[in-house]
Amino acid sequence: MGSKVRVILAGSLVAWVTVLTTAVGVVQTKKTTNDGVYTKTQADGAKPQFDKICSDCHAFTVAAKKNPKDKPLGDDPFFGEWSGRPLSELVSLIHLTMPDDGSADVSEEEAINLVAYILQQNGFAPGSAPLARESLTAILERPLKKQ
Repeated sequence: MGSKVRVILAGSLVAWVTVLTTAVGVVQTKKTTNDGVYTKTQADGAKPQFDKICSDCHAFTVAAKKNPKDKPLGDDPFFGEWSGRPLSELVSLIHLTMPDDGSADVSEEEAINLVAYILQQNGFAPGSAPLARESLTAILERPLKKQ
């Protein structure tokens, strides 16, 4: 019986190591916003909607804010709150709560496109595929450099 127990324990250890190695590999290969997760066309297409329903309350720099209570979508306040979080959280916030005055409804697809525009305006390089529901697991990071 002792050798059977050792075989089972060894098998369990191998299984755990495999799981941990796979998990670490997934974390290391997870996409971030520095990996080009939207297209220029997608972001450019969202600009009119941003200008219509978002720009009154959301500038991209602290200096450009119109009112003290406005939240900038760039600079340290934005990156301090959103860095390290998946884009899905930002899309959900926009889709479910914006604009906060209830003057419009933003579909999930529109929210995804607005996030692409926010990324563009913050200097993230575009990629070859548009931001889509499947890629919203990408983690928001500070851009590597401004374009």
